[in-house]
Amino acid sequence: MLDEHQLRKLVHGYCRAVDRGDLEFVRSLYHHDAQDTHGEFSTGSVDDLVGQLAAARPYLRSTQHNVTTVNFAISGRSAEGEIYTIATHTLIAGDRDVDVTVGGRYLDKYEKRDGSWKFVERAIVTDWARVDDPSPVEFGHPITRGTPRGSPDANDPSHQFFSLLGSR
Repeated sequence: MLDEHQLRKLVHGYCRAVDRGDLEFVRSLYHHDAQDTHGEFSTGSVDDLVGQLAAARPYLRSTQHNVTTVNFAISGRSAEGEIYTIATHTLIAGDRDVDVTVGGRYLDKYEKRDGSWKFVERAIVTDWARVDDPSPVEFGHPITRGTPRGSPDANDPSHQFFSLLGSR
């Protein structure tokens, strides 16, 4: 159960790190020789992935990676996971925003080295996607009016709010 808990923390840590723009933390979640396949966005090493995430940052208004169903198989110091996700991306496209929502799965392989579980291989599977161009997002409703806006970088309100959770 402890190994599964650590794997869940790894998966959720990845989501928060990507959504909050903490790319060094993203890098730390992968073993140095890991491979990541994000389709045409990025395929190769974790350095390739982090480079593409950094290049995309100026075009992102917000992202949210939500984990739903999680299935793990653990055998000694190796594990596999099928992680269902719904990821939303609001992209800055000139004079408008565009929303891309993706339902898919992470197909993961993990290894425990030096007492720490990390990714050794990750492949993205897209089961469905939706593009809203322009974005229908609107913050004028009384439920959202006056609330802080999230951002995929150090300006996100969570960075100022948390003292224990921080970026990790």
